[in-house]
Amino acid sequence: MIMATVIFAVTGTQGSGKTVFTEIAKKQYKIPTFRLGDVIVEECKNRELEVNGRNMAKMAIVLRYEGGDQAIARKALPAIKDLLKDKPKMILIDGIRSYTELSFFRAELGDVKLVAIISSLNVRKERVEARKRIDHESKGDFEEREQRELGFGLGDVITKADYYILNENISKRQFIRQIENLLAKIK
Repeated sequence: MIMATVIFAVTGTQGSGKTVFTEIAKKQYKIPTFRLGDVIVEECKNRELEVNGRNMAKMAIVLRYEGGDQAIARKALPAIKDLLKDKPKMILIDGIRSYTELSFFRAELGDVKLVAIISSLNVRKERVEARKRIDHESKGDFEEREQRELGFGLGDVITKADYYILNENISKRQFIRQIENLLAKIK
């Protein structure tokens, strides 16, 4: 019996734990992964813009303005289809930001299960401020990104997830255990 590839995607607000989820999937479970944020990084490079938080934020908006709400998903599709060529048991799409992106992937790829990672605003803000990534260089970047991503439809797509992980008031080890349990369940 030939088993089809299980395709799942992860969503969540900044600082919720998506990166930890993706790292566990890639490193521990060897799940091929495509990060939608890489489309924005590549587009910055193609347009000869420095890859930094401000330019990435602008590019996310520009791409959606130029190509509609599904623009980033559309640009990612060829790379995701490349991952499917080897017929892996599972693949992961990291960073769904809207229901229109999820709908696009479901129309193009079939059943795509969505995992939403949830954490409170204060916990997420503390995590983001502690990690010092390029998309949070200045004071106010957290709030600005929060509003921008909610404007893309992030809140709406979170409500449509197939699975939820609450990453709140638990240790990193407990969070990882939840991820492992969910990945085993999805398999």
